[in-house]
Amino acid sequence: MKPGRPAADRGHAVKQQLLAAARNLFAQHGYAGVSIRAVADAAAVNPAMIHYYFDNKAGLYAAMLADSFTPLMHRISSIVGSADEPAALKDFLSVYMRSLGSNPWMPPLILREVVAEGGHLRGWFIQQFAAPGGGLLTLLVQREQSAGRIRADADPTLTALSLLSLAVFPFVAMPVTRELTGLRIKEGYLDRLVAHTERLFLEGLKP
Repeated sequence: MKPGRPAADRGHAVKQQLLAAARNLFAQHGYAGVSIRAVADAAAVNPAMIHYYFDNKAGLYAAMLADSFTPLMHRISSIVGSADEPAALKDFLSVYMRSLGSNPWMPPLILREVVAEGGHLRGWFIQQFAAPGGGLLTLLVQREQSAGRIRADADPTLTALSLLSLAVFPFVAMPVTRELTGLRIKEGYLDRLVAHTERLFLEGLKP
């Protein structure tokens, strides 16, 4: 510790190092494939720090998920809760896709721990994120239909599913897409991708 540096600052830095290391390792190897020692080594801290701040590996895993997904969920809830905002669907797409683009560990973690059979994260993801988020998105679609901004004959649930598919798949498929096309998730590409998805979705659903 540097002379004069408050212990609280050092503790926050250690926690952030551990959370960052956990995100990368859990995304690559899954919950079962990562040890406390591996996370501590990647974060360059003593393994005892995991027990001190998170109790155990499960506590670290839960803290990592909350640190990453809870702010995104709050932003989505805020967008859906805005009073008849015409740009709400565009805002949702932008927030969701930019979150995935700026957190490249998220798509592989979702594939490994949610989509794959027996994924450690599936139950948590459905209960804490997918079910509430999907319900909010369906409500947003219904609101846009009532306002006459998208087609009234589109099934709200299927429309929400299509929107999520358009938003998520480019990031899930990026390892293959990168090899085939050379595309990288950089700021310019992300801007183009978000704008393209907005146009494709909203133009296709015009009344």
